[in-house]
Amino acid sequence: MTGEARTKIVGPRDQTVIEGQLGRSPHDLTGIASRCPFGHPAVIETAPVLTGGAPNPTLLYLTCPALTAVVSRAEAAGAVRMFRASCRDDEHLRGVLRDITRLYQERRAVLAHDGTETVRLDPRLDAGIGGPEGPETASCLHAYAAAFLAVTSGWFAPGRLARPLSDGPGIVAPNPDEESLSVRAGQAWTRFLPPVEKAWCGDNRCARWGAAQRRAAIDVGTISVRLLVADVAAGRLEPLVRVAEVTRLGEDLRPGGRLTEAARRRTAETVARYVKEARRHGADQIVLAGTSAAREAADGEGFILSLGHENGVTAVVLSGVAEAELAYAGASLDIEGDAIVIDVGGGSTEVIRGLGNGAVDAVSLELGASRATECRISTDPPTFAEVASICEEAGRAFLGVRHRFGAGPRLVGVAGTITTLACLDADLEKYDADALHLRSLSVASVRKLAARLSAMTTEERAALRCVQAGRAPVIVAGAIIVQAAMETLGYDELTVSERDLLDGLVLRGTALTESSAAASERANV
Repeated sequence: MTGEARTKIVGPRDQTVIEGQLGRSPHDLTGIASRCPFGHPAVIETAPVLTGGAPNPTLLYLTCPALTAVVSRAEAAGAVRMFRASCRDDEHLRGVLRDITRLYQERRAVLAHDGTETVRLDPRLDAGIGGPEGPETASCLHAYAAAFLAVTSGWFAPGRLARPLSDGPGIVAPNPDEESLSVRAGQAWTRFLPPVEKAWCGDNRCARWGAAQRRAAIDVGTISVRLLVADVAAGRLEPLVRVAEVTRLGEDLRPGGRLTEAARRRTAETVARYVKEARRHGADQIVLAGTSAAREAADGEGFILSLGHENGVTAVVLSGVAEAELAYAGASLDIEGDAIVIDVGGGSTEVIRGLGNGAVDAVSLELGASRATECRISTDPPTFAEVASICEEAGRAFLGVRHRFGAGPRLVGVAGTITTLACLDADLEKYDADALHLRSLSVASVRKLAARLSAMTTEERAALRCVQAGRAPVIVAGAIIVQAAMETLGYDELTVSERDLLDGLVLRGTALTESSAAASERANV
């Protein structure tokens, strides 16, 4: 989005790789708790209640062939006997295992809970890491190795837990310090097993099972920074992670001016975090693209290219036409037949018509939610005259292209302004991308939303469900632009699409890499 994270950790490529690693299909896979340096699954999580209702007391499994072999060799050399003895005699190790077991059991309870007494009371679901017996009687180390890796990779983050951990009736234990526990888990690993950094294979051997490419794209827009990680095969993509954060790169920006230090800092921090997220999910290729704000700022291209250099990814500043082409490529993935696509951004609005065989007729208008807000709104809430001036400006802009984009077969709307309006129109409790994808939004609804939002203060808009606090200052102008587009171009409704520029970037990342290589080289000379 456009708002909240949309994450599906396990994609088609992961499924294929895991099947190759195990020699069978995994049962009721719920996530990938740890990956190897090549991005392949190393530890998987499975449902505590299998399809059909049978309890599954083991939560985490090693799948990496290299790690599995290392653990097996250590067991043959006496590591199990050493582990059992240490668990009996070493209070520090017992404390580490208690903390990890709490997290393990809590995560399993979260997944298992379905409101039935059978599930909640089944004693096998209360078992520890190695089963119903304690670590003092462990017969193998594979389950413990999987748990240690899951902790060090951050799988047991606080947000994955549903309630505080408890030492007993009425005694609530604090969550163990995450960083400290990660360090202690790593230390516990090296007591009984070779260092994990030396246990991985060096030849990327699991790649032979992954037919699809895993790619990531980061869109640095005027309002937000967005990330998409997806598996790509045969010209189609399966989204795995789609998330956005409002950073307002274009805040207080005038054409030809410079980006503010605060905006640069916010954006750079988010980009760095998203690059790490993409790599954590095993992306083979990551492309970073700047749009309107980066095009207009005197230091915009340099900033984007420096972000690419600092994070080790390909970076490019898209022209308005390139942005439009990519938005159409993404939006048309789930749309049958011809369509007109409108992408209302922070600093520009792209309108695109497909011409067949991948060709498009596109225009990039210097009209956007942030630009219009900063140029024409100075009061909170905006006055009638301020709203009218945005409506008049937008109407003129769309009137100039009506002969090219009016009276089309279908209008499709993409990006944060439109998806936020759709969420408000649907009156959702929270943003739900699946519920909004391909939903219809009428011009009558847009008029009502524009009127409602323009009568509210920024603080009141930020309190609405589905409206990010960072988008609240500019959503009025965005809504008016959408309204003007529909009225002027002659559309009674539009189809909301979650597929957009990001999807186009992922699909055509290789071409972008080649076209931007020279620019990146110039920036680093």
